[in-house]
Amino acid sequence: MAACTPPAPGSRGKNPLFTDQYTADPGALVDGCTFYIHCGHDEGPNGFVLKEWFVLSSTNMVDWKKQVAMRVSDFKWADVNAWAGQVVKKDGKYYWFVPVNERGGGMAIGVAVSDSPLGPFKDAIGKPLINDAFEMQNAGFRTPSDTPFTIDPTVFVDDDGQAYLHYGGFSRMMVAKLNSDMISIDGKLQEVTPRGFFEAPFLFKHQGKYYEVYAAGTNPATIDYATSSSALGPWTYGGRILDALPAVAGQDAPTSHPAVAQLAGQWYLVYHLSNGPNGGGTYKREVAVDKLTFTSDGKIQKLTPTGGLMF
Repeated sequence: MAACTPPAPGSRGKNPLFTDQYTADPGALVDGCTFYIHCGHDEGPNGFVLKEWFVLSSTNMVDWKKQVAMRVSDFKWADVNAWAGQVVKKDGKYYWFVPVNERGGGMAIGVAVSDSPLGPFKDAIGKPLINDAFEMQNAGFRTPSDTPFTIDPTVFVDDDGQAYLHYGGFSRMMVAKLNSDMISIDGKLQEVTPRGFFEAPFLFKHQGKYYEVYAAGTNPATIDYATSSSALGPWTYGGRILDALPAVAGQDAPTSHPAVAQLAGQWYLVYHLSNGPNGGGTYKREVAVDKLTFTSDGKIQKLTPTGGLMF
């Protein structure tokens, strides 16, 4: 495949990417020469109302398109909401791992599948991949209250085709291998939590090393990272990437949600703002993108949010 063309010199983007609708909890995917961001649609204003997920797409990191890619109602067993998920590609198919509230139960992780990162996506299993009952059976938790918070799945497909699932919140992160079908767990869930982890993990690989970026601390949260020689951990704390973003007056600053991907030789951090120009706040978040830089020894440099990418 031909190399992707870098953005045109002198071109400029904007943060947040969209101001006509609120966008939250991004996941990042580069497929071919297109950068995709799959995210939730915040409707607010006084509570978490997310009925659908968007897909944002760009070939130059400046001009973005937005469309609805999936709705909570596509999972017949789900109640609410369109929480933070991620799309990954495996064997020509696109798998979207998402947490939703299970009807009559707690939080659960579902999987949808499509032939395109733009959708349409359909429920791949017809039931949760992971819920309280599965965690009790698989990992030996005694009661639902003992289980970790089943949110924020991140999936990484390694060079050998093995896929790994990480998820969790409220300072506990679970890890597991996925079977080759991408809709079942291989073996046991394990709890392997990086230092300072609160929620929103995102797993990727750079120069043979595994990186976990995540929201650290509580509200307001920073974005930190850890590294490992294995996709299953254990994790060595790496440092802070992004300081806590300021809150809108009278509201808590929500945790941010990071994602990382590379296009045309440049790495990017995707996250959401809670103090954007369109009002902002806990229930009105807006996705933004900034450049991510590694040092020669593999450390991630701390960044300051910008008003938009500059090339």
